[in-house]
Amino acid sequence: MAGLNPSLERTPVRTAGSVAINLPRIVMSWEDWLTFAVAVITFVAIAHSLEQANWVEGMPPFIPTVLLGLAIGMFTARTRLHALAIHPVGLALGAAVVVLVAQSYADGPTLADRLADFRVRMVEWFHVVRAGDISNDNLPFVTLVQALAWLAAYAAAWCLFRWHNAWLALLPGGFILLTNISFLDGQPSGDFVVFLFGAIILLSRVHLQKHLARWRAEGIDYPEFISVSLIQLTVVVAAALVVIAWQLPLGNQARAVESIFNTLARPFTSQSDQFVRLFHNIDSRRGANLHTFGNTLPIQGDVTLGSKRLFEVNAAEPGLLRATSYEVYTGAGWKAGPRDSSRVDARELAVDAQSAAYQARTVAILRVRLLSSESTILTPGVPLAANVDTRVDVAPGQAADIERMRSRRALGAEDTYNSFGSISRATAEQLNAAGTAYPQWVTDRYLQLPGSLPQSVRDETRRIIAEAGAATPYQQAKAIEAYLRTFPYDLAVPAPPPGRDAVEFLLFELKRGYFDYQASAMCVMLRTAGIPCRVAVGYVLTPGSGEETLYTVRKSDAYSWVEVFFPSYGWVEFNPTSDRPEGGAGGLSQPLVPSDPFVEPSLEDLFGPDFVDPTGGSNPVKDALAEEPVLNDRFSWLLLAIPLGLLSLLAAGALGLRVAWNWGLSGLDQRARLWAHTQRLAGWAGLGAREAETPREWSRRLGRAIQREEPAERLGQAYEESRYARPGQYRVGDGEALASYRSLRSALLGRLFGRKNRQAP
Repeated sequence: MAGLNPSLERTPVRTAGSVAINLPRIVMSWEDWLTFAVAVITFVAIAHSLEQANWVEGMPPFIPTVLLGLAIGMFTARTRLHALAIHPVGLALGAAVVVLVAQSYADGPTLADRLADFRVRMVEWFHVVRAGDISNDNLPFVTLVQALAWLAAYAAAWCLFRWHNAWLALLPGGFILLTNISFLDGQPSGDFVVFLFGAIILLSRVHLQKHLARWRAEGIDYPEFISVSLIQLTVVVAAALVVIAWQLPLGNQARAVESIFNTLARPFTSQSDQFVRLFHNIDSRRGANLHTFGNTLPIQGDVTLGSKRLFEVNAAEPGLLRATSYEVYTGAGWKAGPRDSSRVDARELAVDAQSAAYQARTVAILRVRLLSSESTILTPGVPLAANVDTRVDVAPGQAADIERMRSRRALGAEDTYNSFGSISRATAEQLNAAGTAYPQWVTDRYLQLPGSLPQSVRDETRRIIAEAGAATPYQQAKAIEAYLRTFPYDLAVPAPPPGRDAVEFLLFELKRGYFDYQASAMCVMLRTAGIPCRVAVGYVLTPGSGEETLYTVRKSDAYSWVEVFFPSYGWVEFNPTSDRPEGGAGGLSQPLVPSDPFVEPSLEDLFGPDFVDPTGGSNPVKDALAEEPVLNDRFSWLLLAIPLGLLSLLAAGALGLRVAWNWGLSGLDQRARLWAHTQRLAGWAGLGAREAETPREWSRRLGRAIQREEPAERLGQAYEESRYARPGQYRVGDGEALASYRSLRSALLGRLFGRKNRQAP
């Protein structure tokens, strides 16, 4: 009995251990669990990268979202239900996960309060999207990124465990990771290295599992721990590749490598106008341009401008370089209203010279050499013309009021152009005497204010004007400009909170800010006083930033200001931001083409072929207009649009045919699949099996009909053996079955396309 005691005592331990080991196999094999573990490591790297980006202060964590996405995707992929039946369940679970994670960013002391706030803010954001307005709420962005992270993980698990395709599993997550790190610093990060490491192992795992499944079906023996051995080999190879890649020159060590990476990242780093409109309030410290010159100008917070060189400009004096303007205020920023667009050929005056004949204005010339891509034409003052083909956007029905000028072809590094603009030279006395006889089109377009504008903004405007004793529009503009210039210049101010008017936020809470805030406040306040104006954006040439007449324009030179309309004198620039000189009469913008103050040639004369300078000199405008621009030939991706579209259609068609061809055949072995494919082809050719026929009878009839009796009989025999014989008793080998199928397929395709109407015997 004593000799039996050790055995009796070990039995429960062995049973418990066996249960612990076999418990995970109830769900799936250890091979699949190992694949799942590698997928977890790979996608946790993506989640960690998103968390480190800190796009929004207080962003909820991504790791739980990704892990739940992988788990839900794995369990749905391993069910026997059809995809159309199980996906709604998986997506509903995913929506619950995303809402529960994102609600932590909403306001409220309890879960119920936060969920209610989440619903209200998402509905408000939906209305903003439909109305084309600007949103300054970060909650939709938080929800969107969490949803994308969950979807990427869910789709990856589905591709791994349902389709056994590692490439499709990795592509969405890799896209998200590349997008994220391209906005971080433009260079690969540690998370990217971990992702690549996991991706290599995952690809090898899925490839091995496919072979293992085939070997098991064919009865081929293989080493018991082959997967462990392969993982060890893959880890060594992946580590070696990472070490080699780490030694390659990156960043500033090799401009060529940096250029290639920037080219690949450009589709992600180039912000679209819609993205800026809806998600401008995220962290902007990513190196992107502050102003995109699109259809919206959101007021952002915590701005970092950067120092990247954008242009080299030849100009006589420092001044403003105008890109575009905005006239519709939304409370969170500015939008471009309806515009008429027209094409203007190079060296042609883009405005109606007669209608643009304002007093006390001069033509300025700007010579620009681009150091990066930018198709918006910069002009000194209100745009007039350029020596490249352009498209101009004007106020409806007003050809003399150009709001934006763009090149008709893409402009990139080392391209050059000359542009021409109109700058006011009116004196304070002239502007004081301009009066208020504004044209109807000016008051209709440039006095717009939202109905939600707080009354406190109007009251503050009246107070400033009254204290300054300002009687004329010019005096009122100068009074408001002077008041706003007392606010300290600060790029680190926050963006307006959701639902808060930006101007009211600046005037009564921030009391400090940067040019977008101050320009917005001045324009809105002037409109409350009945003075037409608009916000213009572009760059500013800083005194001392250039050598003689050559200036380097950087991202840090981004700027915005106010253009105020004066009857008979047109648009005059004002600057309410204290970091640069003030505007108005003789202010920030200086004439770039000096002219005799008593000689003001008309636009028709300046741009006409017969103009002669009365001082005896040459016509600088005519000479600059005649200069040839430098337009480097670049590969046009539009040339690939048609072939790429055709290839995409062909690929989609091929994928659709492949899905249709294999539809309903999953789970069948090779012989049964070949038999099913033959039946499918024969049915299309009019030789389908009859109701009472056995497989052998049908194969004989098929062989006689297409004159392939021997291959048909051999394939029928292979199918019968797969159904009824043991694997070791096959008389027809797999190679013979495949050769027979190919022979039958060739004959059936010939019958299908060549003798389609031939009747079956």
